[in-house]
Amino acid sequence: MGWFVKALNKDEKGFTLIELIVVIAILGILAAIAVPRFTGTLNQAKVNADKATAQTIAEAAARWITDHADENTQLTTDKLATDGYLDSNVKPQSSSNSQFYISIDTTNNTVSVSIGQNGTPLATVKYEIIQ
Repeated sequence: MGWFVKALNKDEKGFTLIELIVVIAILGILAAIAVPRFTGTLNQAKVNADKATAQTIAEAAARWITDHADENTQLTTDKLATDGYLDSNVKPQSSSNSQFYISIDTTNNTVSVSIGQNGTPLATVKYEIIQ
């Protein structure tokens, strides 16, 4: 058996170059629409994760303050993790580098936790301490 080359008859149809270009153009347009939507959804999910992280840190800080009411210590996530109130792996999700911050402010029976990146706050949570 050898290789047989079959020529197209006039009644057989195939895709023309123009049809293939049109299909590729349509796929390109669909990709151009879908990629930004996906990226926006992904970024919003990371911001929502940061809000949840801020809430977790605020609750841990409130528990620490309730248990250590007589101490006057500047709270950090490291302090909360060392004392067993917070998992040491808690970190913001939006950060693609190490330029993020977590600030914990405890005044007037309120814990305020802010998570941000490059000086821009991404999520802030206030938690009232009821004693």
